[in-house]
Amino acid sequence: MDAWTAACGARGWSATLLVPAAKSFLVGPTRFSGPCASSRITVQVMGTITAPPARPWSEKNYWLMFYQVHGLTVTGGSTGLLDGRGGTWWGDKCKGHADCIPKAPTSLVVMKCADVELSQFRSKNSPQMHIAVSQSSKVHLTQLTITAPWDSPNTDGVHVDRSQDVRVTRSTIGTGDDCISIGPGSRFVTVDGIVCGPGHGVSVGSLGRKGATESVEYIDVKNVQFINTANGARIKTWQGGKGYAKSISFTDIKFTNVDHPVVINQFYVDRHDVPNMGAVVLSNITYTNLKGTSRYKTAVEFDCSESGSCTNIHVNSMAITAAYVGETAARCQNAQGDTSGYVYPKIPCLR
Repeated sequence: MDAWTAACGARGWSATLLVPAAKSFLVGPTRFSGPCASSRITVQVMGTITAPPARPWSEKNYWLMFYQVHGLTVTGGSTGLLDGRGGTWWGDKCKGHADCIPKAPTSLVVMKCADVELSQFRSKNSPQMHIAVSQSSKVHLTQLTITAPWDSPNTDGVHVDRSQDVRVTRSTIGTGDDCISIGPGSRFVTVDGIVCGPGHGVSVGSLGRKGATESVEYIDVKNVQFINTANGARIKTWQGGKGYAKSISFTDIKFTNVDHPVVINQFYVDRHDVPNMGAVVLSNITYTNLKGTSRYKTAVEFDCSESGSCTNIHVNSMAITAAYVGETAARCQNAQGDTSGYVYPKIPCLR
């Protein structure tokens, strides 16, 4: 922390904190707080930063956090590595437990920050989510490699919530949960040039848990390859939720052996929830130039509430065939919208 205090307090236009190459550092839960004296501060992670194992961990729900830092760059120059040592968590504290999420920490959190770039480093085996961007603006994540085993619980690659002007580009992500999840309060989020797999795809949501009023808008997902993932382009909301998700586009998407390539699910529930017909309102959802293969017959699933909360769904050019043999199909209930161009499988409830 002395090095951060010195770098953050240095006056001038910019300051740099260096984690040297070819060295490994064991670092416990740490919060790097701003604001800093300089206009820009750079953290160069050229070596390896390793988390402690689960058993001596404090109660903090993060490992490394940048808090209220403006003008931040974290870069690895392709050699930097954050090793969360998640394997020490998944067996003991997380796997198979309903309260997994609050127990296991997120590797890297960007909170209440602005004008941030995270680039050219690797993050592996986070105890929970690898990178979380929360209550922040103007954040660019690019040229990242994020990995965890396919069966590691809740290890999302990048999670965004309550933030705006966030871009995730030119990265490779393969984990045990969503490659990218876009949560409540997110606006103007772009996902571009991602290779995703294994994992649960790119998810907008979940929204409206426990009847909450939540919103997401202006989400642009494009040039994404899903390879051997459980889901592809997914929107999910909780039964009984309120609010809206609107102006969401999925463009130039390729699926390779994906279990559920295209999903809208408005019936997301906990096991003990009482069914509630209320729903987050979905509108202006556009799918353009989607192609590839589905592992299962049902390649498109539009499961919308009877409350009429899925409107203006547009599908423009789609060809999703069977990964092995046979035909694909679409399941569609209570969705309103239209199709144009060649669309396969045919979506029965759209015009």
